[in-house]
Amino acid sequence: MDIWELLVGLFVGLLGGGGIVGIWYKSRLDELRETKERLNTERRNVYAKLMDPYILLFAKIVRGEKTDEVIQQILSDDYRRSMFEFTLLGSDEVVKAYTDMMEHFYKVEESGQQDTKKTMDLWGNLRLQIRKDLGNKDTKLLGLDMLKSEIKDLYKLNKG
Repeated sequence: MDIWELLVGLFVGLLGGGGIVGIWYKSRLDELRETKERLNTERRNVYAKLMDPYILLFAKIVRGEKTDEVIQQILSDDYRRSMFEFTLLGSDEVVKAYTDMMEHFYKVEESGQQDTKKTMDLWGNLRLQIRKDLGNKDTKLLGLDMLKSEIKDLYKLNKG
């Protein structure tokens, strides 16, 4: 009889312990999910702050308007803070896409030779990487697909 009591006690203890482990595990999963959601929200906000001046810049260029004000915004201390925050929170792919685009801009500034197709490829790729990072990992879109709704003659870039 003592052995049965020991086995039943051990069995009940394991089930009870399993329940405690299950509760701890579920709690940990919920905590990780909340952290991931919070990080995703922070990333979305940082990406928006980083992209806003460029969206405005490209819109002004298309309309033939002056861009001095937007350039000053990009050169501001607030924007530099946003870039710092971006490099901390952004995914590797998004940070890489952004730095590739900026490197292209620096080269264009240095040489004075604009390559519109390359600029659009890089801008589209940046937006695509942000899309993937914010949850659309299996998207079938390409970088230039991200720009088609905004640039009416984008197809001409692929002809040249």
